[in-house]
Amino acid sequence: MNQPISYQEMTEKVKKINQRDYDYEQPFFDLVDQLLDESEGKHVHNFLTDAFERLLAQVNKEIELVEDELGLTPTCGVGCAHCCYFPIIVTRLEAKLMLLFINQLPEARKQRIFLQISEYHDKFSSEINVIKKFDFKKDDSFKLKYKQLGLPCMFLDEETNRCIAYEVRPIPCRTYLNYTNASVCSEEHLPKEPVSFEFLHRFYVQGMDEIIQEILEVVSDQSLGFSYPNDAAEVNYLPILIEEELNKKSLK
Repeated sequence: MNQPISYQEMTEKVKKINQRDYDYEQPFFDLVDQLLDESEGKHVHNFLTDAFERLLAQVNKEIELVEDELGLTPTCGVGCAHCCYFPIIVTRLEAKLMLLFINQLPEARKQRIFLQISEYHDKFSSEINVIKKFDFKKDDSFKLKYKQLGLPCMFLDEETNRCIAYEVRPIPCRTYLNYTNASVCSEEHLPKEPVSFEFLHRFYVQGMDEIIQEILEVVSDQSLGFSYPNDAAEVNYLPILIEEELNKKSLK
């Protein structure tokens, strides 16, 4: 386990992050240019999911740069899954892109993921009905209520405490990091968060918008299975959106 720092030490690091003279947009736009240069000859679905995965990964790269610059080492470890019980809120577009990515995986892994999703919705149907009543836009206590339910992420393998869709895990999963004592995650439902990298979300969104705008010059959004920008504006809890999207497909 990495040596933790104190909460006060972390708040001092946060001040340095906030004062950091750095153009966060440029690496994402550089990646978009690279993705577009590499797009020739690729099937549009493959290009879209590749861009989705790599723009998400860019968020991790930017976090790692900050960590290296400030000498930060997460106390999060393999098999630590406390944050996998927090609410994950995504857009309908992201839910659709996650499913598109999963559908392109090797057959054995794809079937394993879809089996877990099916079993998850059967096992936690009552909890999912409860979270539908948690208004994350108006209720400031929604995160605590959600955490107290003990509802794991639908992509968490509870035997290994590993994510089965790790490559396309959403932004909230990537930006919640602990650098202080790891015990707070097990002892408290909502530990104080001295740092959040959620500000990187908008740069990832800008990059995805550039990619999608380029794609829509060639094909329609309907042919790709989504409505743009409507699906990018609709947000909800991840298990609700995934369930809705799979139900739509089963009715076709």
